[in-house]
Amino acid sequence: MEEKRDVDRMMNERDIDGLIAALQDADEFARSDAALALGAIGDQKALGPLDRMRSSDPSASAREAAEIAYRWVVGRMEEVQKASR
Repeated sequence: MEEKRDVDRMMNERDIDGLIAALQDADEFARSDAALALGAIGDQKALGPLDRMRSSDPSASAREAAEIAYRWVVGRMEEVQKASR
C-alpha cells in the first residue's frame, strides 16, 4: 500500500471496508493512519476491528491510535444517540 496516499483516498471516499482491511497492513504507520481515519469517520462498523487492534496490535503506537479512534467512534455514537432523543 502506498500508505498515506491510499489511506487518505479511502478516508475521502469513506471506504470503511478498505480502511478496516488496512488495519492489517504490515506497516505500523499505515495501520495507525487507517485507525485514526476510521475514528474520524465515526462509523460504528469500525468498533470491533478497532477494539481488537487496541488490545492485540504488536506496535504500541498503533494500539494507541486504535484506542483514540475507538473513543472517537464511541463518542460519535453517543452524540447521534442524544440527538435522536
